[in-house]
Amino acid sequence: MLKFKLPKINLSLQLVIIFCITIFLGSYFPLSLKSGIYAFSASLKEILLFVLPFIIFVCLFSSMLANQGRALKFAVILLISVCISNFLSIIAAYGAGNVGFFVFPQMTAQHSDTFLVLEPLWTFSIPSLISNEIALFLGLFLGIGVSLFKLTWANTFSQNATKIVTFFLQKTFIPLLPLFAFGFLLKMEHDGVLVQAVKGYAPIILIVLISNLLYLGLMFGFASSFSRKTWVKYIKNVLPVGLLGFSTMSSLATMPVTLNVAEKNTNNPEISRALIPATVNIHMIGDSISIPIIAMAILLSFGYSLPTFNQYLIFTAFFMLAKFAVPGVPCGTMLVMLPIFEKYLGFTTEMSSFIASIYILFDPIVTAANVLGNSALVIILTKLMNKKSIQPLENLS
Repeated sequence: MLKFKLPKINLSLQLVIIFCITIFLGSYFPLSLKSGIYAFSASLKEILLFVLPFIIFVCLFSSMLANQGRALKFAVILLISVCISNFLSIIAAYGAGNVGFFVFPQMTAQHSDTFLVLEPLWTFSIPSLISNEIALFLGLFLGIGVSLFKLTWANTFSQNATKIVTFFLQKTFIPLLPLFAFGFLLKMEHDGVLVQAVKGYAPIILIVLISNLLYLGLMFGFASSFSRKTWVKYIKNVLPVGLLGFSTMSSLATMPVTLNVAEKNTNNPEISRALIPATVNIHMIGDSISIPIIAMAILLSFGYSLPTFNQYLIFTAFFMLAKFAVPGVPCGTMLVMLPIFEKYLGFTTEMSSFIASIYILFDPIVTAANVLGNSALVIILTKLMNKKSIQPLENLS
C-alpha cells in the first residue's frame, strides 16, 4: 500500500505563510478566534520568559566551560577578541542604521490612527524567579571559574542541562514559533499597525545587505593588512562559504567548508580547527549588524525615536554578553534578545513579536555574514597567535 507523506515545510516558509495569511485574511477572522490565538501566543511568551534565565545560564556556562581543555592564553585571547569584534560590529550597526534611515526618511512616518485594541481571551502569567541579567552574569563568572578546574560534575551538569535546553527549544518552542508569531501578528493587524509597519520596510533589506558587505570587506582588508592582492585572494577563497551559508542558513552546516577555507587562508590547520568550532555560536557579525538595524527600523516604524548613543551603549554591552548565551537553534539569538529589546530599547510586546517574525526572513544574509565574519576573524587571530607563539592545545601549566 502506497503511503503519501506531506513534504516538510521549513520554518522560514512557515513564517512567510503566517505573515501573508495575517495581512490578506486577518480581517476576516472572527474576533473570538483572533482573541484566542493572541491569548495562546501571550501565554507561550510568559512560559518562554520564565525559562529564559535558565536557558541563558546554561548556554553561557557551557560556552565558558568549553574552553577548559584549551590553553589559558589561547582561551583568553579568543574570548577578548570575540568580545571586541562583536562590540565593534554592534556599534557600526548604529552608525549604518542612522545613515540608512537618513537616506530613507519614510521609515519614520508609520503611525497608526486606529483605536481598536485586541484583548486576549484569557490572561496567564508566571512570576520570574531570577532576572536575565543575573542569570547572564552567573553563567559567565561560574563558567569561567569552573573552567579553571577539571570538575567531572560540571561537565556532566553542562551536558545534561544543554540537552534539556535543546529539547525544550527544538521540540517544544521552535515548532510552535509560527503560532507564537501568529497571535501577535493578528493583534497588530486588528490594531491597525501591521500593514503600516510593513509599508516602508523594503529599504531595510538593502541597508542590512550593504552594511554587512562593507563591514566584512573592511574585516578582510584588516586581515590582509590592506594588501590589495591578499585582500582579493581572501575574498575569492571565502566566496563559496558565503554562498553556502546563504543557501543553507546554517553556520553549522557550512563548518566543514569553513574549516577547509580557513586552513587555506591561514596555512595553520591546528589553530583553524580550534577557532572555527569555538566561534561558530559566539562570534556572529551578521547578527551584530543586522539585528540592531532591524530593531531601530521597527522603533521608527512604530513611531518611536532612535535610542541615544548612551542608551545604545548599554544595549550594546548586554547584546555583546548575550551572544555567549545564544542556543544553537533557529532564531536562538532573537529568543535571548527579546527581553533586552524590551528593557533597553523600549520595545512593546507587539514590537518584539514583529522582530521575531521578520528576523528569519533576513536569515540568508545574516548566516552568510556570520560565516564570512568567522573566516576573517580566524585569519586575524592566527596572525596574532603566531606572533605570540600561542597554540590551542598547550598545557595550562
